[in-house]
Amino acid sequence: MSVATVLARQAGRDERAVVDSVRQLWASALTRETGRAPAPSSVPAQGPSSDGSRWFFQHLLDYHTEKFAGRDGEISAIRDHIDEHDRGYVFVDGLSGYGKTSLLAMLVRQQPSYLYHFISQRYKTAGGAFDPTLRDHLLSNLCEQLDPHRAAPIEGLALTDRFLEVVQSDRENPTVLVLDAIDEVDKHPSFLRGLLPRRLPKNLFVLLSARSQGERSYLEEVGLTPDGIGLRVTLGGLDTDAVRQLLLHHAGPAGAALGQRPGFVDALHDVSEGDPFYLRFLVEDVEHGRLTPENIRRTPNGLYPYLDEQFEHLHRSVDSGLHNMVLGLILEAYGPLHRSDLLRNVPGLTGGKLDQVVCDVQRFLLRTGEHRQSYTFCHNRFREYFREKH
Repeated sequence: MSVATVLARQAGRDERAVVDSVRQLWASALTRETGRAPAPSSVPAQGPSSDGSRWFFQHLLDYHTEKFAGRDGEISAIRDHIDEHDRGYVFVDGLSGYGKTSLLAMLVRQQPSYLYHFISQRYKTAGGAFDPTLRDHLLSNLCEQLDPHRAAPIEGLALTDRFLEVVQSDRENPTVLVLDAIDEVDKHPSFLRGLLPRRLPKNLFVLLSARSQGERSYLEEVGLTPDGIGLRVTLGGLDTDAVRQLLLHHAGPAGAALGQRPGFVDALHDVSEGDPFYLRFLVEDVEHGRLTPENIRRTPNGLYPYLDEQFEHLHRSVDSGLHNMVLGLILEAYGPLHRSDLLRNVPGLTGGKLDQVVCDVQRFLLRTGEHRQSYTFCHNRFREYFREKH
């Protein structure tokens, strides 16, 4: 019997009301003590109209839909598949940085009824109340969405049993569950083995994603097989139409003008090779006037040569050592690092110098947390580059 159940019976109150009251008291106390609001816990939301732990992913959704284009065909294929079937799995894969999370984030934004959990290493925080990469936190979040009228067990076997119960039950209405980046589950994706039924119950659809990595099959690691997938969507590079849309809608007035200029879209596509992650940097360069028709052909082909060039510019700065130390700490951290952590751990770093360093390297970082005072890396590909080069 849980503590919440005991308290509820003694007080003659509903168990969920007691759990929610305890959660609010804990959050208020922590805020008073630390000056910062806590991350959302895995305690279930009050009902089907509440977002529960889903609000933890708001910043992720904002970032990944801010500059999105070129996947209309994939989105239509997924939605058509769901409309034409009564259950099943959809699997989205592709190279790292090719827009899997962005695609699923856009689907979630377009379809507010979709349930979701994004397993992002970039957003986990040591000691935080909610870690999207941990198995129990993942299951708790999914339980509170799939069965919002019952409080889920906090952890362990009871939580696993509850998830297995709700994920194997037929549903009255179509329900779509998005589970992004199954390859980023803490420890190993095989932690999810046995949790996803080979055949889903009526009216339940599960959208999974993982990066392509040679012969490795993440589906098999979570207990599924390719022949059990109703639709597989493999993301390739963006085409010239997508590049044009990025310029027209996400690169300000300069981009809108250059999107109509003969030859510029083709040149930008050639330089980027359709790599969505690289294109995000290039579109920013167009927006801020750094990339023009006059220098487009001098822009490096491929992401790594481009990043090499960016760091050559940074190394000419008098604060290049601070750049490397700050980025190194952020990229090696368990999760987002707060501003105070950086000031405490980087010798000679002052508030003013940190502001300048962050300004210089902000395109490689995500700013998260209350007042956007915590920093994490923008993508695994950037972390891999920095580790390799530095």
